[in-house]
Amino acid sequence: MLSPFEIADKIFESQNIQTFIFKEPYDEIERFDNGLRREFFTQEDYGKISRWLFSHCTDKNNIYLLEDFFRLATIILPFQNTTDKAMSFFVAGPFLFEPFTKDKIDDLKTLMREAGNNEENSEIPQPLIDFYMKLPNAGMNRDRFMSLITALFPALLGSNGQAAPLKLSYHYFAKAQSYLYTDENTDGIAENTIQNIEKRYKIEHEMHESVRNGDEQQAISFYKQLAQSGIKPRSPNSVRNIKNFLIVLNSHLRKIMEQSGVHIFYVDEVSRNFAIQIEECTTHAQLIDLSVLMIKSYCQQIREHRVNGFSEAIKKCLTYIDFHYTEYISLQSVAEAIHLNPSYLSAQFAKETGNTLTAHINLTRINHALPLLTQSTRTIEDIASTVGFDDMNYFARVFKKIMGISPTAYRRKNR
Repeated sequence: MLSPFEIADKIFESQNIQTFIFKEPYDEIERFDNGLRREFFTQEDYGKISRWLFSHCTDKNNIYLLEDFFRLATIILPFQNTTDKAMSFFVAGPFLFEPFTKDKIDDLKTLMREAGNNEENSEIPQPLIDFYMKLPNAGMNRDRFMSLITALFPALLGSNGQAAPLKLSYHYFAKAQSYLYTDENTDGIAENTIQNIEKRYKIEHEMHESVRNGDEQQAISFYKQLAQSGIKPRSPNSVRNIKNFLIVLNSHLRKIMEQSGVHIFYVDEVSRNFAIQIEECTTHAQLIDLSVLMIKSYCQQIREHRVNGFSEAIKKCLTYIDFHYTEYISLQSVAEAIHLNPSYLSAQFAKETGNTLTAHINLTRINHALPLLTQSTRTIEDIASTVGFDDMNYFARVFKKIMGISPTAYRRKNR
């Protein structure tokens, strides 16, 4: 009969996640990152991992999910050997929470620079890219994975006389101990020198400009740098600290969205929803995911709804389409609604936007259809009708022209 750890081993093996028992003489420390620090980040100390384990991860009633500066995730379950009573650890990892693809090489450049191993424009070693490409993927987001682990281990170990229900404890093992990603037991931050403060504000400014331009990848890159820049905690509770940080971030992004010429209806709706979500979060992992989602959402809203840089007539036209795309609208109906000559509106719209009014209406409708396809189980015909297409076949043709694939293929690919 298989032991509980052998069963757990087979479950993790199904996801290609390695497992091992870390025990005396504790000489397999490099298995925690498959030798990443030794090969590519030689300034990083393996002793940190040992010190972290023995100072934070020894409560036998806890399961620990550890994510570190290198984006690696590891499951740790402490236990005592029945023979010599020495502390041992069941370890599953390392793995990632999302697959590493070549479009994430910029993340590696940031990692290398922050670890002092890379200049601004240096090429990333191919073996390092291969290392990340080969790492297993959890196959689900952090919250779902946590739920699975919390259910799995008590079921396996309950018959072994577990004294109390197992709890899951999440830690982010940060390089600079910046408060945004630290756990409740971490006190330190980088010294708030004038240079550090100036650097932080410069990064923040760059992030705001990227959001203003609707460039979510660049904005997220600057955000990650900001998160590691040593912002002083305001509260001894680190979850509350992150919430406070995200409240400020939400206010800044709201102002940028408003300044970009997005109608205040959208500004209020987005910022209000995120304000609620921030307070509903209870873990570091939820807040980390939400912070990235916030930046992506604000960038998308700015790209889709900004009207700055256009004449008053085209601003009115764009705003009207934003609020009436679900209805029957045409050049004639829009022109009548904003009191302009149809021919003039058509020519001016093409001149200022580089697109026809009909093409813009279709693009607006398709953009609103995308989240419905990936986040709901509604039929494609129902979604087409919801965003303003009366003809399902016409919707499919327009969708493929804009997105390059059919609505069905898009839903399958992005679910």
